[in-house]
Amino acid sequence: MKRLFLMLVAVCLVSSVYASDISLSLEKFARMQDTITTTQEISSEEIEDKHAAQAMDILDNTTGIFVQKTGDAGRSDPVIRGFGDSCRKLVVAIDGKPEYMALFGCGVSHSILAGNIDRIEIAKGPDSVLYGSGALGGAINIVTKTPTKPFEGSLDFYTGSFNTQNAKIYLGGISSNIIYEFAANKMTSDGHLENSQYNATDLYEKLGYIFKDGGVIRVQAKQYSGLTHYPKPYPTNYWEDYQRGSIQADYNKIFSRTELSLKVFENYGEHKFSNKFHSRDSLIGAVAGLDIQIGDNNLLKTGAQFRQQEGKLVDKGAMSPMKLGSWKTSDWAVFVLDRHNFTDKFAAVAGARYNNDEISGEFVAARGGLEYKIVEDVLVKALYSRAFRSPYLNELYLLPASNKNLKPEELNNYEIGFDIKKDDFTFNVTGFIMKGDNLIQNDKGKFKNSGDYEFKGSEVSAGYVFSKFIKANAGYTYFDAGKHTMGRPGNKVDTEVNVKVSKWSLVLGGTYVGEYYAEDNKQDKLKDYALLNAKLTYEVNENIKLFIDGQNLTNQDYTIFIDRQTDGYPIMQMPGASVYFGTNIKF
Repeated sequence: MKRLFLMLVAVCLVSSVYASDISLSLEKFARMQDTITTTQEISSEEIEDKHAAQAMDILDNTTGIFVQKTGDAGRSDPVIRGFGDSCRKLVVAIDGKPEYMALFGCGVSHSILAGNIDRIEIAKGPDSVLYGSGALGGAINIVTKTPTKPFEGSLDFYTGSFNTQNAKIYLGGISSNIIYEFAANKMTSDGHLENSQYNATDLYEKLGYIFKDGGVIRVQAKQYSGLTHYPKPYPTNYWEDYQRGSIQADYNKIFSRTELSLKVFENYGEHKFSNKFHSRDSLIGAVAGLDIQIGDNNLLKTGAQFRQQEGKLVDKGAMSPMKLGSWKTSDWAVFVLDRHNFTDKFAAVAGARYNNDEISGEFVAARGGLEYKIVEDVLVKALYSRAFRSPYLNELYLLPASNKNLKPEELNNYEIGFDIKKDDFTFNVTGFIMKGDNLIQNDKGKFKNSGDYEFKGSEVSAGYVFSKFIKANAGYTYFDAGKHTMGRPGNKVDTEVNVKVSKWSLVLGGTYVGEYYAEDNKQDKLKDYALLNAKLTYEVNENIKLFIDGQNLTNQDYTIFIDRQTDGYPIMQMPGASVYFGTNIKF
């Protein structure tokens, strides 16, 4: 708590110097400058149309993204362009604050419930210039709600198959110069298999103050408590108890052509498993930034970042080969990204990040891109980016194979894209080749930078608004992982149709997954599968909605590979047909 107090004091002391939110807000930054990357936003309306327990479930029907799940409740780990590794090779953030367990570097996806999400911003493809270590596959930023009235709120509840109940409440307001918010999410489920029950509580609080000069200071906190049981192939009666929390503070203010920023935060957690594993971890960080608009055609974004990761293994169980102890590491970075519009049709972006890790040393990430508007609504873009992932504490110290001389993994990405946005029609096709080196692998009982790989693929998506009553979108993902096929589907098709008539609305969603293997070199092929989901909603009035949601309506029998090395890469049986009934009340 002392560290958190000092962090908050620091914000107050420097608020006269620094300004603006340095969150990973793709929307905010894209409005100022297009960074010539493949980005996508899932809006609040789209989120409301989906049946989602965890935040990552919302990404399930998204082109270029595959979500590894343990079932109806529990883990939901996204994979973007072949990179996931329990969120160790992606950046996942809430309001710009990274979310992961510092000791192992993995995301705790089931600790991010869907109680107060406004939208989700996605950057597809490597981008360490803005997002730092781990952004090999891309970045996912969950943006929480912001009140617009003196008092507002919502209440959501659903119940259904597997004795599942999920209740969410949101309260917020903005009055005079005070902003306040509170959200709570409670979920319980017996699970779809024996010993797969889930019981979790997620709380979120925010308090802000708006100064007369337009500056805003905000403090927000999150607390999660969850007990997750895992079915076979895990041991009988196996469970994991996660206690996680965070606090962050930021101050922001926008001047005429300049934006200054500061954010400080701490994540902390304690994990206890039935096999006697017991750990504690914390992540302390600070990010400062300066965006400058130079003339009418240039925007320069600069920043600096500090991060300290600390973890302690309290108990490991009698049979575990892990090492008891506590460890910490820190790194710092500076970055710059510049976009220049040479003409109304032609633009370029260039940027770099210098990262200095006290253990694994120096790394320079880079990005360069070109964009050309062929006609008013049609553009083509090309991008090169160099990304990295520094080794985590478990790879440096914790495991028998640990090696403190490890260097960062690195990745070079080349992609080209074609976009059409005209009236009610959108179309995008992107092709990419990614070449990785210094892959951290276990070589004869020791972690070494010994691996390399080449991934390539393409993503095609299209959407059309037929009328005010019906709209549809579809996407196809092709991915060639070479010999590294384990857990990386080669083909994925996503479709969605939204129909609204009077007070009724129907959302039909479909997903097909093929060329899916549980081992490298296309070994141990998993069954191709196709899922059909539907959600029917009735609007009682402008504030109350009732819905029925059906998942896997064709009762498809399928399994999903889970990318958890410490658990032996289990293959999980997924739920059959399920149905949920619920209501959404706004006030």
